[in-house]
Amino acid sequence: MEPFVVWLILGVLLVIGEILTPTFFLLWFAIAAFVTSAVSTMFGTLVQLLTFIAVSAILVILTRPLAKKLVKQEPRKIHIDEIIGKIATVVETIDNKAGKGLVKIQGDIWRAYSEDDTVIEEGKKVQVLKVEGAHVVVRKVEGGEQG
Repeated sequence: MEPFVVWLILGVLLVIGEILTPTFFLLWFAIAAFVTSAVSTMFGTLVQLLTFIAVSAILVILTRPLAKKLVKQEPRKIHIDEIIGKIATVVETIDNKAGKGLVKIQGDIWRAYSEDDTVIEEGKKVQVLKVEGAHVVVRKVEGGEQG
C-alpha cells in the first residue's frame, strides 16, 4: 500500500475519532496526517514522520489557547451548605440496600441515600438533610409527587 494512502486512512480515522469524542483535540493530528499524505508523494519515511510530528505540534501549540478561550467552561463551584434543606427530584430510585439512587438538585445530579433506609421511587420529591462526602442524605417529602 502506498504511504500516502496510509496517511489518508489515518487522517480519516482521526476525523472519525474527533466526531465521536467531545475533546476537540484529534482534529490537529488528522490535519497533520493529511499534510503528511501530500508530503509522502515526494519524500521518504523519515521526512514523513518529521512532518507529522512538526505539523501536529505546531497546530496543538498554536490553537490550544484559542480553543480554550472559545470553550471557556469552568466547573461550577457550589457551597455544600447551599443545598442542605433544598427540595430535589429523585431521578433514579433510592434503595440503600441495593446501593443505588440519584437525585437532581439545582441542575446537578448527586448520589443519594434515604435517612431511614426507605425505598423512594423515581419522580418523588425529597429534601436534602445533609451532605456526606460525594452523596446526600434525603427524606421523602409528603405529597412529593412530581407534578
